[in-house]
Amino acid sequence: PLKLHDAAPVWSSESHTTAFSTNSNGNGNGKQQQQQQAECGMTPETEQGRQAKAAFLQQHGKEYGYGGLLDELYPREVGCRMKPNEHYMDYTGSSVYCQSQIAQVFEELRGRMFGNPHSANPSSSSTSNAVEEVRDLVLRFFNADPAEYQVVFTRSATGALKLVGETFPWSRGSTFAYLRENHNSVLGMREYALQAGGAFKALNETFVERWAQDEECGVDLTRPGGRDGPLPRLDGEPGPAHNLFAFPAEDNFAGVKYPLLWIQQIRAKSTHAAQWRVLLDAAAYVPTQPLDLREVSPDFVAMSFYKMFGYPTGLGALLVRIDAAEGLKKLFWGGGAVSLATSSADFHVLKCRPADKLEDGTVNFLDVIALKHGFGMIEKLGGIRAIQAHVATLTEYLYESLSSLRHSNGKPMLQIFGKHHFANSRQVQGGILNFELLRPNGSVLSYKAFEREAADAGFHVRTGAECNPGACYNYLGVMETEVQSLAGKKEGCHDDVEFITVQRSRALPAGSSAQPAALSSADTLASLAGSSVDLGHPAEVASQWVEVPLGSVRVSLGYMSTWEDAYALVKFIESKYKDRST
Repeated sequence: PLKLHDAAPVWSSESHTTAFSTNSNGNGNGKQQQQQQAECGMTPETEQGRQAKAAFLQQHGKEYGYGGLLDELYPREVGCRMKPNEHYMDYTGSSVYCQSQIAQVFEELRGRMFGNPHSANPSSSSTSNAVEEVRDLVLRFFNADPAEYQVVFTRSATGALKLVGETFPWSRGSTFAYLRENHNSVLGMREYALQAGGAFKALNETFVERWAQDEECGVDLTRPGGRDGPLPRLDGEPGPAHNLFAFPAEDNFAGVKYPLLWIQQIRAKSTHAAQWRVLLDAAAYVPTQPLDLREVSPDFVAMSFYKMFGYPTGLGALLVRIDAAEGLKKLFWGGGAVSLATSSADFHVLKCRPADKLEDGTVNFLDVIALKHGFGMIEKLGGIRAIQAHVATLTEYLYESLSSLRHSNGKPMLQIFGKHHFANSRQVQGGILNFELLRPNGSVLSYKAFEREAADAGFHVRTGAECNPGACYNYLGVMETEVQSLAGKKEGCHDDVEFITVQRSRALPAGSSAQPAALSSADTLASLAGSSVDLGHPAEVASQWVEVPLGSVRVSLGYMSTWEDAYALVKFIESKYKDRST
């Protein structure tokens, strides 16, 4: 039977019905499997490596590798597409698709005829039925009540966020509040609030935690005050001011997981004068973490399917509460979103169901139909909770291994961001390791040089700000005014600008990623007291010019990550960067 929350059907062309597939393509014999594993670098080549894996399995064997299934599947599902000793570690950028998943997709396309929906002809009806089956599947995977939620297909998580931004009932009294550590695509939604005369607020985690638990703490978010706080509603505007709070279930920079309890706490702050809705960016979260929409009830959930299982790309979803969808104000309409319209008069009637009303034009039906095969692979591995446990073991191993690396002088080789060091790390930290490589003196090495060298060595990793300026610049200690000074000089993560030269207090070491401190008179006097140098301005004694990085290295793990990936990265960093100064 189809299980809630973890399940997914796989197409079988023999029966032309959906069923779960438990067989993989070609069993092979033991020797063939061992050869495939060796070719994919899944067999440690040294005695040290074999002992390290044995120790890992002794500690994590019950949760790692889906009971041995990963060793069987990885070589023919993923490893066969990469060169020997390549390691894919960019799952937050995109997950990987499996060979059998793609084979099932095209087997279905070869075995059935699909046409444009919205008609009674056989191919159209077949498409309509298949698309609705996938909508139901998505709701079941997230354990969402179909009486409360609808699935709206979009081109991506960004498309889902844009849809909320352009249809949310912003007004002069609205506030768009969001966690600082949000993706750029969430930050961009603020333009819609400003366009309507509302305001936005970027909040840090400490403030949100206090606000969620204390009604008075958030009073500044709804007081009059122009761009720093919403103005009172204009006369004649009916009902409460509509406000929106957005946060990531897991941020895509350092992989920190934020309390889903915030959802109900913030929604509960609604009054007759100000209504609060909550948007959850789940794009980095749902590939490796369970989201149960009967336990938490965000008004909007944005996600992308290729981040879960690699294929298809260009397809995301907005999971929207039906009561929240009723308040959205759709401006553009077209295609199947409208039930009646005239060409001469300004008359149109949108369809009633949110999924129909909010999807413009023909849905990407072939890609939608392909989703069930990706969900099928998740089910084959034991479901999302098995993936969560598997990724957690590798995250813990990689953090423990990388954080223990030292230069010969005893100084750490890396600075790792996030909450890996917390006692409850599994509750607050996802499968991302974001770090800077450090010289023996503690200053920061080039993350772009690392990306190039890692790529040459076969590692698929990502560097830069990861489209998350709030998290990135906070961890690195870059002030927003300093970022603004780069306008016209920096074009993105792929350009050559990776450091900014700024003044910092001498209390901070060069290259420190601690939050920059302002220079006080006490700093100046203390420095002058210990200095015999005659300078033109006393503040120069208390300050220094330092290079601060504008990005870092992100390693992200996923459902097909292996211990060999993690071990190889640790050995590469240790051999390449120990005692390195250039």
